Amino acid sequence: MSVNLKTKGVAIIGAGLGGTALALALHRQSIPCRIFEARSANSDVLSSGVTLTPNGCRVLDELGILSRLQEKSYICEYTVTKDADDKTVRKTRIASDDPDAYPCYRLYRLTLLKEMKAALAERKIPIFYDMKFEKFISDKPDGVVFRVGNGTERAAMVIGSDGIHSTLRRHVTDLSPVYTNLLCVYGHIPTESVEWPDQDFAAGCTILGKPGSLFMVPEVADGSDLMIGTQFTYPEADRKGWEALASDPASLSALLRKDYDQWHDTARRAIDGLCKRPESILCWPFYAMPKLHSWSSSSGNVIMIGDAAHAMPASSGQGVNQALEDAFSLAKILSYEWNNEVWPKVLSAWQSWRQDKIDRIHEMMRATNMMRSSELERSKLLHTESKDRFVKDNMQWLFDLDLDTLEAKLADHRKL
Repeated sequence: MSVNLKTKGVAIIGAGLGGTALALALHRQSIPCRIFEARSANSDVLSSGVTLTPNGCRVLDELGILSRLQEKSYICEYTVTKDADDKTVRKTRIASDDPDAYPCYRLYRLTLLKEMKAALAERKIPIFYDMKFEKFISDKPDGVVFRVGNGTERAAMVIGSDGIHSTLRRHVTDLSPVYTNLLCVYGHIPTESVEWPDQDFAAGCTILGKPGSLFMVPEVADGSDLMIGTQFTYPEADRKGWEALASDPASLSALLRKDYDQWHDTARRAIDGLCKRPESILCWPFYAMPKLHSWSSSSGNVIMIGDAAHAMPASSGQGVNQALEDAFSLAKILSYEWNNEVWPKVLSAWQSWRQDKIDRIHEMMRATNMMRSSELERSKLLHTESKDRFVKDNMQWLFDLDLDTLEAKLADHRKL
C-alpha cells in the first residue's frame, strides 16, 4: 500500500482546518497529496473563534504552525464561572500545570486557516478550488477513481474532511447528523464597551443566570474583541429555515432578549452590548453525528475524518482539536507499510482508539450543556454523581495524544 500511496498520492476533500492539517501531516511523512475544495478561493469568511487546547497545540507544533499563532492568539489559562451576584463559584485551570506544556490558544478560525493555507503554499501542496466532489466511480484496494468538478480524478486514497454535511460520507453510510435541540446565539463586541465587575469577565468566563448561561471568551491576542453567546432549546428547522434565521438580525436579537428580565445586571449589559450590534449576531444550531460503524469504505481507501466522521456541537470545545488529532494520527499510520488485507483492520483499530476519546468528550459535553441550561435544570445536575466526577476530573486524558496506546494497537497488526 505504501508504494501505491507514493505513486498515486492522497486526494483530500475539503480545505478547512482538518483537511489542511491532514495535508501538512501527510507532507511531513513524505506522502504526496492534493486538496479539492468545493468553494472558491475567496469564500472564507470571518465568523467566530476556536479554542486550541494542549492536544491541538501539540499537533500544530509538530506541523510547524503553532509558532505562527503565538502573536495572533489570546492565551487562556483558566475558565471562571460566576453566579448572579458576580461572585466566582469555580475557577478551573484549562492549561496544563506543566510549565513546559502547551497553553490554550483562542483565535479567530479564519486567522488559523490563513496560516494553514500559507504553510501549504510554502510546501507547494496544491488546493484546487471550485471543485465539488460528486461521486465515486470505483473504490478498489489498488486505488480510487472519482468525479470532482465535472472531471475524473484518480488517487491511491480519498480522505473526506468536508464537514458535518459531508458529501463523501454518503459513500460510507446512510446516517446523517442529528439535531440536539440546542441553538447557540452569539456575537462579538469590543471588550471595553461593557463595564465589567472585574477582569475575570473580560478574560473569559461563564455567567450562570436563572434562564441559562452566558459564556464569553476573547478572540484576539490583546483581548480587545470578546465573543459572547448563550444556548437554549429551540425547535429544528430545515436548511432554508436556518438560513432565514441567520439572516434576520431582529429575530436573533429577540432571542437574546427573550428572558431579559430574568438576567442580572451584568448579564443584561452584555446582552445590550450584543444587541447594539445586531449585524454581528450569529446563530449555530447544534448537530451531532450518530456513532458510525465505520469511518471508511470496505476497501479502506475512502476515509472520513473530523466533523464528517464524528461531528460534535461547539459546546464540546473540541471539534477542531479532534479533527487535528484525526489528521495527525491518520498520517502517522499511513506512513507505515501495510498490505491490502491488513489495512482495513488497521483502520478499524485506529477508529476504535479515536472513538474511545470521542465518547469521553461527548460525556464531558453533556455536562457542559447541562451547566449552560436554566437554573432549574442545573439544580438537578448538582445532585448527580456524574456532575461530581466531571468537576473533579483530571483533564490530562483530553490533552494527551495517547500515541503509545495507538502504537500498541498497531503492533498487534504488524504481526499478521
